[in-house]
Amino acid sequence: MLRDIFCNHSPDVLGSLYFRLGVNLVPESKHPIDIGGVRRICIFATSGIGNLIMLTPMIRSLRSGIPDARISVAVSPNGAKDVIEGSDLVDEVVVLDSKRKLKEIRDDWPDLTIAATHRGFMRAKRAFRTGAMYRLGFRYDHEDKLDTGFLFTHAVPLDESKHEVEQGLDLIRSLGLPAIRRLYMHIEDEDRAAAGKILQDAGVQEGDLLVGIHAGLGPDDPKGRCWPMDRFARLGDILIGDYGAKLFMVGDPADASVANGIDSIMQNKPIILAGKATLRQTAAVIEKCQLFISNDSGPMHIAAAVGTPVIGIFGPTNSVRYRPYGENCFVVKTDLPCSPCHNPHSPEIKCQSLDCLKAINVDMVMEAAAPRLR
Repeated sequence: MLRDIFCNHSPDVLGSLYFRLGVNLVPESKHPIDIGGVRRICIFATSGIGNLIMLTPMIRSLRSGIPDARISVAVSPNGAKDVIEGSDLVDEVVVLDSKRKLKEIRDDWPDLTIAATHRGFMRAKRAFRTGAMYRLGFRYDHEDKLDTGFLFTHAVPLDESKHEVEQGLDLIRSLGLPAIRRLYMHIEDEDRAAAGKILQDAGVQEGDLLVGIHAGLGPDDPKGRCWPMDRFARLGDILIGDYGAKLFMVGDPADASVANGIDSIMQNKPIILAGKATLRQTAAVIEKCQLFISNDSGPMHIAAAVGTPVIGIFGPTNSVRYRPYGENCFVVKTDLPCSPCHNPHSPEIKCQSLDCLKAINVDMVMEAAAPRLR
């Protein structure tokens, strides 16, 4: 009981002392983490599907380097659990859909907690509230809040010039574990069977050219990452009409209206999967594609994880940090002086014009796509 009260309420008190008065009552440990004593690890990965995929090299490295440890990953209730749940990488995935779940993590007494996402004080508070002996996270300044990771026992400087995969590996570099730089997306045999049925129902035959597209939520998406719908439509018509591709428009139910809108202005008709397949079934379809073209989104990172050649269309977000990671991964972007303007500490894009995306024409994307279609 006393432990619960202390872990729940002291982070806000300590935060007020630190941010308002500059008083830090949680000194950082001067001793390295003893991985020989780490038996339970909890990783907070409470961002999007793509962010979790970019953390899988870090999780792979922990699993390989500390094989006897029990690894739990805490995720947001946004479907990200399907990236790793049921895989050999983790022992448990906890969906943080209530305060009770954090108490369950604390009751498990983790030895090491890692705040793997980095949007301020909330991540540090969650790590502290687990009561773990070792708490790993990023040290960085944000707006008027200095060193938002002061509640960690071992804080790592955040290098925002690096890709998120490398940032994740930076977090555990001090543990001395061999780094594994391979993305992961969990797909079960039943998901591949379902994908096979989807392809069969779409009339796909042996030797057909399969291309996937994720157009996202469209131009009104507050994240501001979406290439104009009419350009996706023109691109789709070229892929189908000139290359004979079977074109799949993927996405979740929220993406369906945009996929259908693009379909309505195309001369050649794509196959609409948005809202009609689970995340893992979608991943299994992407795995079968010869090429995948996408805005900066979760499906873009799924394509990179399953080894499908992928082209990411980037505007306000930072392609150095969020580009698809690995071989056969490509980026189309413009070099406007204002781009990238996205603040990674905020989910929304403030720019209203999105000139960086409008400056990308269909020919630019086809120039990147054509060599992958032969």
